[in-house]
Order: sequence, then C-alpha cells, then structure tokens
Amino acid sequence: MPRLSPRIFAAASVALALVYGVVLAVFKWVPRYDCIVFTGVLVLVFRWLDGNRARPLALHLVTQVLVVSLVAHLWTLGYEGRNAIFGGVLPWSDSYTFYDDAVRFLFGERFDGSSKRPLFTSVFAVLLRISNGDLRFALLACAMAGGWAISMATLAVWKTHGARSAFVVYLILFFFERRWAGSIQTEHLGLPLGLIGFVLVWRADDAENPQRRQWLVLAGIFSIALGLMARAGAFFVLPAIALWAVRDAGRKRRLRMLSWSAAAMLAAFGVHKAVLHFTGSGVTFSDYPPIAYGLLHDDDYTRIHKDHPELDVLPVDARVRATWKVILHDVAQQPSLVPISLVRSGAAFFTSPFGMFSYVWTNPDDAALEDGAAVREAMARDGVLGPLYLWTRTFGLYSLLNAGAMGAIGAGFVLGAIGSLYIVFVRERSNGELSLLRHVMAGVLLSAPFTPPWITSNQQVQTATLAFVAALPAVALVQLRARQRGSGPPSSVTPYEARRLTLDSLAYAAIGFSAALVAAVVWIRLAPLARPRCGSPEDHVVMPYWDAAVEVKEERTNSFRNKGIQDLRFSIRYLQKHNPELTDSIEPFLRAGTRYVAGFDACDAHVKILVDDAHALGVDPSWRTLDARPQASPKILRVLGETREPGAP
Repeated sequence: MPRLSPRIFAAASVALALVYGVVLAVFKWVPRYDCIVFTGVLVLVFRWLDGNRARPLALHLVTQVLVVSLVAHLWTLGYEGRNAIFGGVLPWSDSYTFYDDAVRFLFGERFDGSSKRPLFTSVFAVLLRISNGDLRFALLACAMAGGWAISMATLAVWKTHGARSAFVVYLILFFFERRWAGSIQTEHLGLPLGLIGFVLVWRADDAENPQRRQWLVLAGIFSIALGLMARAGAFFVLPAIALWAVRDAGRKRRLRMLSWSAAAMLAAFGVHKAVLHFTGSGVTFSDYPPIAYGLLHDDDYTRIHKDHPELDVLPVDARVRATWKVILHDVAQQPSLVPISLVRSGAAFFTSPFGMFSYVWTNPDDAALEDGAAVREAMARDGVLGPLYLWTRTFGLYSLLNAGAMGAIGAGFVLGAIGSLYIVFVRERSNGELSLLRHVMAGVLLSAPFTPPWITSNQQVQTATLAFVAALPAVALVQLRARQRGSGPPSSVTPYEARRLTLDSLAYAAIGFSAALVAAVVWIRLAPLARPRCGSPEDHVVMPYWDAAVEVKEERTNSFRNKGIQDLRFSIRYLQKHNPELTDSIEPFLRAGTRYVAGFDACDAHVKILVDDAHALGVDPSWRTLDARPQASPKILRVLGETREPGAP
C-alpha cells in the first residue's frame, strides 16, 4: 500500500478542522466549550503534522478555522454562557465600557472607564474606524489575531521540544482563546503581544551570536511588557526574564543587559503613556486599589464600596488616592492582614477553581448546580448522585461527560504544574535547559500573592504570560522523561534551521505595532468623525450601527443577525444573574420582530442599545432624531418613533 504524502496529511488536518467547525457552528451538535471531540480532533491533527514540512501552514489554517467557527457559533446561536453579550454581538458590562469608549473616541471624546487600560480600546477604536464602525469586523480581527499568535507559540515549542509538549501548550492557549473569541475584552491584545514576546525569548538561544540573542530577548521583554500594559498580570516575570538574559553575559555586559532590559520595559510603559495622553481621562490601573482592598479582607473588589460608600462620589484620581489611604490605615491597624492575605492568594493560585484550574475549566453548564434548592431536592430524591442526575436532566448526558473530561484535564494540568515546579526548582535545578522556565515561574509565583484569583480569574491575570505557564508541565515532564530514558530531544523535533527573517519580523512587528498605534490614535484625535448638534442632553440624535443588530425570530436560523426567541430567552438565565439592569430592559420586548440595535447618541456621547419593537427606526445608516424612552438602564432606549431629521453635521 503506498504511503500517503505529508501534504495529504496536512490537507486532512485542515479538512478535519473544517468538519469540526461545521459541526460546532452550523449544526451545533457539540457545545462551544467542548472537550471530548475537540481534544480528539487535536490529537489527530498533531499526529498528522508531526514531522510534516507543511506543519506551519497547516497549523495556522487549522487554528483560524477553529477560531472563526467559535465566532460563528456565537453569532448564530446568540449566547456563550459567561460573557455579558446579548444576541451574540451586543456587549454589556466591561465589554460595553470598552465598546462605548472606542466609539466615543471616534467622535472626539476621551476614554472614561477604559483609561485604566487604554491600549486595547485604542486598537478597537482603530479597527472600528477603518471598517466604518463594523463591530463584527473588529471582533473577528481580534479573534484571528489571537489564533495566529497561538499557532506561532505552539510552533516554537514544537521545534524545540516536540509534538507532545506543543500539544499541551496549544490546548491551554486555545482553551483561553475560545473563552474570549467574539467578546470585547483586553485579553484580545494582551495574549498576542505576550505570545510574540514568548516566541522571541523562547527562541533566543537559537541565535547565532550573543548580540542577536540579546536583541531577541529585549524585543521579547518589550512585547511582553506591552502585553502586561494591555492586560495587567504577573509583572514580576519581566525582571525575571531580564535576570535570565544576563546569565551568559560577561561581568561588563551584565549591567549593560540589565540596563537595556529596564529600557525595554520603560519603552513599553512609554507607549502606554503616549496612548493614554491622546485617549484617556482617568488614572491607569485605577481598578487595582479596590482589588488590593478585597485581597486584604478576603473579599472581592466591591468590598470597598460596601465599607466606604463615601468614596464613590469622588473623581477617579481622588478615589484612587483615598482608597490607598484606607488600605494603609487598615494595615497599620492590623499588620497581620498583609502576610495572611498574601499567603491566601498565593495558595489559591494552585487550590482555587479560579486559579490554574481555570486555564482549562470554563463551563457555563455548571449553572445547573447554582440553584441550591434544586440541588438539595435532587439529593433528597437520588442521594449523592442527585447533582449528576440534575445536571443530566438540565443539559443532557454529553454535557455531563464533557464536564468530567474538562475537570480531569484541568486537574491533570494543575497536578502536572505542581510536579513540574518540583522538577524545575529542586530535582533539575542545575539543568540549564530549564533555566528560562525556572526564572519565569519564579516571577509568576512572586506575582501570585498580589493577584487574588477569587477577584480576577487567574487565566485572565496570566494573559500575557500564559504560554510560559502552559510550557511548564509540557516541557519539564518531557525533559525528565528524556533524561530517565537516557535519550536526547524527542524524535519528532526537526533539526533547527535558522529562520532569521521570521524572528526578526516578530521583533519588528511588536515595535512597529506600537508606532502604528500611537500614530493611529493621533490621527483619530486630530480628525474625529463629525456628529450633529443637539438641542439638549435629553435629546437623542443617534447613528444606528446595523452590523451590530439582533432581530428576534420564532425559530433558530444560521443568520448572524436573526436569533431564535427560545435561544434568547435561554440566554437570559445567564445574563440576569450579574446584569439585571440589562435583562429588565430587554426582556419585556422579547418577541418575534423586535430589533435590538447598537447606536451612538450624539447628545450625551454614549453608545445606546436601541429597542425597536415597532420597527419605527429607519434601516439606512444615517443620523436620526428619535423619540425614545430610557429603560431600567439608561444605556438602553426603547424607540417610539422618529421626530425630525437632524441638521447636517
């Protein structure tokens, strides 16, 4: 029997991804957070691509197909489960803040809530500007950028440690990406920048001379620092990488390398400050003081509002200073709060379901167990297996089996990471090949006490450094196994061939992105879009964005705009828990024919969700003066009619 060519296996990998994408996005036979079939598909893909010269292209295509299918699934089904998105596209909560600020910036306003992390919202604003406000274009671009970066990072590990290590890294990174694909979140920028930095640092040892190696490391530090500016996280990783980078430098060069590393970090901060100067109006990282207060008191970031409501009336900058004063006062009164809270947070990195376990576990179906009364009733009827029967009755047997698979993978990852830390820091502490992971994980562990996972899920905190954490068990366990066997690198690793152009392109990409972003925000600031004048702030002169519209239908369709009424009603159960003002505003009009449309209100300079249940809103993209009534949330307006044409802007 003739042996199949590598090209056929590469084509088969892409075809298999396409089939899975259709099963997910079109037929919806598997859930978005599928672990069973998805993992099986990846096993075949990685087996077929191992040792295959077409691997880079095939893996990129496979990843893009999978990412696009996730977005299509969200846009056609209308809900994801955990993110505050209505109809698959209309944002709420933090996503609304980022979207609102991005659109406001296009019309000459400054960021409000996004000032604490302005880089992502600036990028999102640029995407909206070049696409004429097309929200779906911006969302798809973000998801595809994440997919590209995941493939790059996986290929880097594949080159150095083989298919098994690459598989683990890919699995963890893709589990992360699928949580955010289609939503408006800062993770969309933090992840690609962090992964570019990961590839540059990971491959730096392949450089043919010390000067080039240092260049790659410095570019990597800059990119990771920029990622941390976009999505704050394990900042101690930056000095850890800098210390690792000087290990081969002579005494005279060590101080120089440390200085250049510090300069790379400062350059990233400078880009952040430059973007903030043209876009923002608040205080950078203004959300951390409430987090620090919650950390001290074993609570979440809302604790400060409950204990000190008088702070809520202060401007952002004054509120930040006042919150730090409260924290210092509490520490002075009870110094033991600091070590206790830091130890608690550090331990939760391993033990909390929102710690390392959250890198794998994302399952909105666990809502079946959130009703305590229903769980108790099920246990009274079926004993200890009651919760499992309840889950099965609510979401089906496959959902339960999928949860079991996801939990097993998550637990295995956590245990593997703990064992790998022992290998890296104790058993193989003199192994130079593990030096980078040893330094980076030291930075991660030092950062963990300051990033409590019960306030911000650890998979979010590790956005810019996630590849290193994923590589920990993937690489350390492979190294140990190879040493026990007395063998060298895995046989699947192809001999290294210098690809200077690829690595240099990544290095320049991070720098070029920064320059382009600053130039773009200056352009938008100097040439904002025109908008009509309003008689008073109570008027509503609105530009509707029909690309971000949801129309209710009796039955489910595969249309991006039309949504089945039963699917939307089902999504309400997820949304109402944390967003009652949203559900109270939209649910009364949830019937066939109602249209929900995003629009920018020129009078108060904020995005609104327009409820058009009477089809009183014209469908052409132009400014419209509306007779509209605010609902439970003033961000949502019910359109009663159009009053007059606004004046030309």
